[in-house]
This record gives sequence, structure tokens and C-alpha cells, in this order.
Amino acid sequence: MKVYISGPISGHNYEERKKEFSRVKAMLEEKGYEVFNPMENGLPQSSSTAEHMRADLKALLDCDKIYMMRRWNHSAGCQTELLVALAIGVDIDFEMKETVTAKDGKIIYNIKFE
Repeated sequence: MKVYISGPISGHNYEERKKEFSRVKAMLEEKGYEVFNPMENGLPQSSSTAEHMRADLKALLDCDKIYMMRRWNHSAGCQTELLVALAIGVDIDFEMKETVTAKDGKIIYNIKFE
């Protein structure tokens, strides 16, 4: 099964994003997936966002699953990738680590998908 990694890139530190995408790629490969990492799409870093999105969306069409990294909802590119995944019937996984507590300190909910 081939998995596409979706995570915010534009407007962030490139090296930090590369490191984070590599972490996710290693984790997914460890689980036995073949992984497409958009940070390794073959285009130079200097290519426009539109050029990257064209290449990445083509790759997404060949994937069976998309893995939405944390803060995907803060990225127009990730939102586009999610909509394409929904339209073509790709399985969707969300990376989340979130704990919400009430004012009295009690945990309301604790979510961890990975």
C-alpha cells in the first residue's frame, strides 16, 4: 500500500519541515508502507508552489492512502490534497496528539492517532 504524506510546507522553515517529513516517512515505512514524501518529489526547492502542487497531486493519484500531518488544516495545499483524496476514494489517516482539559484539571478528551 502506498501512502502520501500531507503536511504544511510553505511559510515554514524548510529544514525543519524536511526533518519532520523524514520522521513521518520513517514511521510509515516501519509499518510496512511504501511512502511518497512531497519533500522528495524531484523538483528543486526553488520551484514555485504551483509547480510543487502539480507534481504532488499527480503522485497522490497513485496512492492508496494519505497521511495528514498535524496542522494540515492551516495549509491551503494540505486542504487541497485532502479534497482530492476524498474525491478519488483514498483512505485517510490523521496524525493528532491532543489533550483538552477542563478548568478543574480533568481531562475532557485525549486523542492520539498515529
